Amino acid sequence: MQNNELIKEWLDFADMDFQTVKYLYENMRPKPLEIICYHCQQAVEKLLKAVLIANGVVVKRTHDLGLLIELLQGYVNVEEKYLEICDNLTPYGVKIRYPQELSIEDYHAKKALEETEKIYLWLKTIIEHI
Repeated sequence: MQNNELIKEWLDFADMDFQTVKYLYENMRPKPLEIICYHCQQAVEKLLKAVLIANGVVVKRTHDLGLLIELLQGYVNVEEKYLEICDNLTPYGVKIRYPQELSIEDYHAKKALEETEKIYLWLKTIIEHI
């Protein structure tokens, strides 16, 4: 598979996760808070991987957004707020899969959605200019 096809696949999966988050948060009652937070993490993870691959990085299997964004720092200027967002979202990729690992309230999901939207738009801008 060529890099362009691989990048497109990561972008498509990231977009599906992000659209799922927005739909679930806005339309489902009761809100599936754990699933919303999980898909926030997944959307950012997949988009980070797409941007890294577009920069020629061979991406290893990881759910650690902090690790992925640190790799990205070798290619673009990463503001502190994006590092913090990745730190905030990372636990939702693994810990959320196990009962009673994280206690999620509506404000957690709302914050996850808002932070995901910020970093998502920033990463989309980066990949459009590669």
